Amino acid sequence: MTSEMTSCALATADGLDLASRSWMPVEPSAVMVVVHGIAEHGGRYAWLAERACAQGIGVVTLDLRGHGRSPGERSYVERFDDYLLDVDTLWMRARELAAGRPLFLLGHSMGGAIALRWAAQRRLPMAGLILSSAALKIGGDGPRLLIALAPLLSRWQPHLRGTKLDPALISRDPAQVAAYVNDPLVSLKAPPARTGAELLAAMESNRVAAAGLELPVYLFHGDGDRLTDPAGSREIFEAWRGADKTLRLWPGSRHETFNDLDREAVVTELLDWVRVHVPGAAGK
Repeated sequence: MTSEMTSCALATADGLDLASRSWMPVEPSAVMVVVHGIAEHGGRYAWLAERACAQGIGVVTLDLRGHGRSPGERSYVERFDDYLLDVDTLWMRARELAAGRPLFLLGHSMGGAIALRWAAQRRLPMAGLILSSAALKIGGDGPRLLIALAPLLSRWQPHLRGTKLDPALISRDPAQVAAYVNDPLVSLKAPPARTGAELLAAMESNRVAAAGLELPVYLFHGDGDRLTDPAGSREIFEAWRGADKTLRLWPGSRHETFNDLDREAVVTELLDWVRVHVPGAAGK
């Protein structure tokens, strides 16, 4: 049931053409809409898409503005809610491809913060929300001084870039770290001050939003993650209003559980959760 990747450009409401990719089996049971993290791009989820398609689940993603093959200053966003416009157009594309089948929204890292905010603001029907190492709380290796100064720097020096993130923090697998470093579509620059400040503000609002959401949610995080704090996933889990909620912490895994040593088990458990939450799947 595997499928080749197809690509196209998606136009946002504010006039950007964003690079999009999709992997669709012939008769998908559901479609996952994937929002990637800061500095990376949608193409890094090809491995997940292959596993999903083999089980009849399609995957649709894009490169957010300022990322991958999409236009814009690398990793820069003027307003965090500009990213919601990107998800709007991605969601419309996914609905076309799904043709009435259930949709799941998956966000990784900063993409998790985007996905949660989008779900809370748009309130569109979906089968479930999936948050992968979501940026809900800054990890232990975050630059504390820059975090404290973020609102001021965002106002006066929005394009200023501070300390680069250590690529080794994404995975315990050296091959995966090397692939990340050598990927020409990954930005190894430090994030701009404006993006950092906007993300921090979104984290605060997302904690409040979680208390008002009832849709099924699956959170997973490596407990060795020092880029985004696993405590953020715990806090969102506890605050979540709905009863259908799952929190999975992977022992020792770093920031990208999809690319860490337990990646096969991570994807297996994720896809099991998706299949259970496809309407009509009970008992199959």
